[in-house]
Amino acid sequence: MHRTDQHRHAPDPVETRRSVSGMGVRIIYGTGVIGLGLYLLWYFGRSLLFLEGTGIVTAPIYDISTPYLSLIDSVNVVPGIYISEHDIVATIHSPQLDQNINDIDRVLVEQSQKEADLRIRYRIANATSQSAQDRLAMANEAFRRLDGKNGESASLVYRMDVYRERAQALVQKSQADAEVDEVQIQLHRFEENTALLKNKIQALNAQFNNGYVTAPISGIIGTNLMHNGEVIKPGDTIVQIYDMSESYIIWHVPAFTIKTPRIGDIVYVHYGQKILPAYVYDIKNIAETAPESSQSILRDKPQEQAILVRTKTQQPSLPINAPVTVRMNYNGWLDAAVSYIIGRMQ
Repeated sequence: MHRTDQHRHAPDPVETRRSVSGMGVRIIYGTGVIGLGLYLLWYFGRSLLFLEGTGIVTAPIYDISTPYLSLIDSVNVVPGIYISEHDIVATIHSPQLDQNINDIDRVLVEQSQKEADLRIRYRIANATSQSAQDRLAMANEAFRRLDGKNGESASLVYRMDVYRERAQALVQKSQADAEVDEVQIQLHRFEENTALLKNKIQALNAQFNNGYVTAPISGIIGTNLMHNGEVIKPGDTIVQIYDMSESYIIWHVPAFTIKTPRIGDIVYVHYGQKILPAYVYDIKNIAETAPESSQSILRDKPQEQAILVRTKTQQPSLPINAPVTVRMNYNGWLDAAVSYIIGRMQ
């Protein structure tokens, strides 16, 4: 009798398995519902806690170019490396500059030939002026004698010859003096023009730096650079340099905000596992396209307010063009919590 009751009240293994399976399904289902609810609560409610937007790390860009049609002989840098000020980044050759210098040299040669002719004229004019001076002195002496007693007995023909000779001597002397003065002026202008042309050649060579392209600042080489053998037009970028000492983050702020960011507000930059404290240092008056915005075929990418952010830490700068997330907390207790987390991570 005892054995029969014990057998009758033994649990059914099938029912036990069903009960356990049902409990597991209910736990999984409940966990999923709670997780989905928490996700939806976080997704729709986080905009009430902080302002979040995508950002891109950048820095002031210096484009190195040349005002002449040139050929790239060699490029000595690659994207991403750090270079110092005055380092040689490339060497170029410019047929256009050579042509300009040859044209100036041709003008100098032609000018030197004309200057030589003027110097010959100047020497001849000087000699003619001295001869005309002697002739005029003799004519003046004969003219003075006509005014004295000796001139009373002179014939009219003789007197006319003396007057004619004196007049011709005056004309010759005036012409010679005028030519000397004018040739001197022309020679002085030639000397000034020659100096200007030579200075022009020196300035062209100094500007071109004998084909050596040097870095105006210290910084990081960008991805936009020329290659060996390429022909560049005036104004084309040979090398781009990012000034890392002035690096910053362009933060694209969504249109919906509870609190509008202001200059000096504390924000936090999220890059991978890093959380860096930062601050707003400038607000642009023009909207930009966020880098992660999806583009529709039927409409353009949305424009968002661009705000410039700089990190406050002295850690190494973030990589150029790195995508980051920037957040600004609406409440002080969130700032305190993030500061505590940052302190624990360091």
